Amino acid sequence: MRAALTLLTALLVGSALVLAGLCLGALASLNGASPPLLGALSAAETVLSGRLHLGLETFWRSLTWAGLCCVCVWFAAYLKPR
Repeated sequence: MRAALTLLTALLVGSALVLAGLCLGALASLNGASPPLLGALSAAETVLSGRLHLGLETFWRSLTWAGLCCVCVWFAAYLKPR
């Protein structure tokens, strides 16, 4: 049971990192003068949101990614084996 909780915690932390990157990419697409690395994150986020058929504007997509990131971090902290 403890190993399963550790694995789930690691999975949630990884998901939170990916979602934070997507949030950062969505916010970077709002700025035309962003560095190339943020431009690559922005392109990846645009492709992913297009494949998921998210009909939200960029700002609202970034808030959605940030909210999901916070949920993953909260669950990871809640499930952290002690």
